[in-house]
Amino acid sequence: EQAYQRWGRQHGRVFTEADRAAVLALGADLPKVWYAPTTTAGDRKRLLRLVIASVVVDGRREAGRVWCRINWQTGATTELRVTRRVRSYAEYPRLEELQARAHALHAKGKMDDEIAAELNAGGFMTARGRHFSGKMMWILRHQWHLPTVKENGKECNPVRWPDGTYSIEGAATSIGVTVGTIYKWVRSGRIQGRQRKSGLPWKLSLRDSDILALKEYVQRVRRIKRSQKEAS
Repeated sequence: EQAYQRWGRQHGRVFTEADRAAVLALGADLPKVWYAPTTTAGDRKRLLRLVIASVVVDGRREAGRVWCRINWQTGATTELRVTRRVRSYAEYPRLEELQARAHALHAKGKMDDEIAAELNAGGFMTARGRHFSGKMMWILRHQWHLPTVKENGKECNPVRWPDGTYSIEGAATSIGVTVGTIYKWVRSGRIQGRQRKSGLPWKLSLRDSDILALKEYVQRVRRIKRSQKEAS
């Protein structure tokens, strides 16, 4: 002990009141120390170890969120939940709440653009962290099996509208394909159609020759697939 004290007198640094005041000032302004040009990455790690004992991270506890617990050197703990970006709505952190809100708005007869606006106003974001749009709502509505708002309160759309255009369902029946195929053709431009407003039924411009050509196309594709299946 005497040797240690003697070594301390010979090599130790005696802190003055000015030194003590400077250290206390730095402690009160940690960002100044953290971002100082002279502070290295190693220094920052040592600073963190002075106050944090360990950090526990769990990315599976909650869908769409990362759960963290910081164990401080004092024995105290802090829990955090950080929302992360996800690739699909299966991992969406507020999926049940989002679906319930969308279903409620749809039940009121709201159209896609209106539903999207209400979701945005309620603080909801898409799985990629963006604002909802009518187009995005259209996609989700079909994934969640929410039907298109019907005109004049009708329960189902007719094969053809009074102006001679086809409904999505009518085109699918006439050509002999699924409703999903008709939607795909509309999006790709194979079939021309229009909506008075997003969320309302499509009206497809199809002549008899167009129906016949699409039927032949479908039969040709099916023959090719059948031949490929038999060859394999």
